[in-house]
Amino acid sequence: MSLIQNAILVAVTACLVAFLPGYFQKVPPIVIHGEVAKGFEPVLAKFRENFENGADSRYGGSALAVYHKGKKIIDIWGGFADVESNIEWRQDTTTVVFSATKGIASICIAMLVDRGLLDYDKPVSLYWPEFAQKGKGKVTVRQLMEHMAGLTLMAPPGMTIDTLQDVARGGELMAAAEPQWEIDGKKHGYHALTFGPLTNELLRRVDPQHRTMGQFFAEEIAEPFGVDFHIGLPFDQNYRVARLIEGKIGRLWGLDDPLIRQMTLHFLTTPYFKNIQENQGAIMNTLMALNSPYLRAVEVPSVNGIGTARAIAKVYGILAAGGVDPETKLKLLSKERINAFMNASTVTQDEVLGFDLSHTLGMVTTKYVMNGSVMGFGHEGAGGQKAWADPKNKIGFSFVSNALSPYTHNGDHRSQELTENLYECLRKK
Repeated sequence: MSLIQNAILVAVTACLVAFLPGYFQKVPPIVIHGEVAKGFEPVLAKFRENFENGADSRYGGSALAVYHKGKKIIDIWGGFADVESNIEWRQDTTTVVFSATKGIASICIAMLVDRGLLDYDKPVSLYWPEFAQKGKGKVTVRQLMEHMAGLTLMAPPGMTIDTLQDVARGGELMAAAEPQWEIDGKKHGYHALTFGPLTNELLRRVDPQHRTMGQFFAEEIAEPFGVDFHIGLPFDQNYRVARLIEGKIGRLWGLDDPLIRQMTLHFLTTPYFKNIQENQGAIMNTLMALNSPYLRAVEVPSVNGIGTARAIAKVYGILAAGGVDPETKLKLLSKERINAFMNASTVTQDEVLGFDLSHTLGMVTTKYVMNGSVMGFGHEGAGGQKAWADPKNKIGFSFVSNALSPYTHNGDHRSQELTENLYECLRKK
């Protein structure tokens, strides 16, 4: 047999091995549960349609929750938490929300500002003296929260899962880290992972009880407000967590997204992304790493928050309604802090991501409807996770999925179309 024939045989065999198992795999049924308030039935119909037309993977699952004026109006879920084990997505299924965790972390920091324990315009080193190393003495809390500190490496030298388990040790490594650019209060670049250990240590330093962010969130938000969300998941809660999968069809669709093409070109032509890749440490090399119970247990307030769509929507719903929970009458944040999230900083190019972006005190301030008619604040996460508040219309929104799409920054068709349907329903009321 010739060399060419051998090569063809190898190629054909590889294709058969890659695609035949999926070809003969039975397509899972569409299973949808939950409820919507009267007048919001079109949102439920769109949620189902996403599974029918392939926008949402039949091999994964998703959940959507919406609060309006402090009351839950949409709470629906569907698909599979683990299709290989035939586990459907259930009412109490939780999932990793990746960078949507940053929004929750930003709320925790804002609570400390509300209590007079932090000032956004004071240097971080005032609260955390060791942070002044390597020319970071004048970096303010605001600049840290708005990704201006230049600490964009995925992980500074020496940072591993083990060091992240020790919040104080993680803080030591971040304090010793050198910025990737001269801090000028204008240049910003996405602190994808380091935002977590930075905010965790800052909170620990100023909290009178010196709690970690996971502990602070549990005691100050999760328990009093009845929110099913964790930063650092207890091992006995792993049975409820959806297994992350790649949304393979969605990955192909992503090639037509101009923002993804822009990001790819930027990654190839600038040094920051290369530096991030070369310094990611022994933490996580793919999103699927967060299928590990050991990594889920570590407090990383930038990437590994785990909870339900219902929980996240409730938090943002309270903020959208003015900061006080209508059910418990407890205050989450002052109106001053909520309004501050809406005061968008100048939209300029992110040095890491390569597209225009505005971070405001840790939140992404952006347009959440494709026609640009609605303003809000919140944070998205890898794979299509979405969470935001719209104070004007008093909406708290969260969409989560374990079928990870490739889209970024408002590009996921699933949540965008659900959002459009939601506001169309609101206009008719």
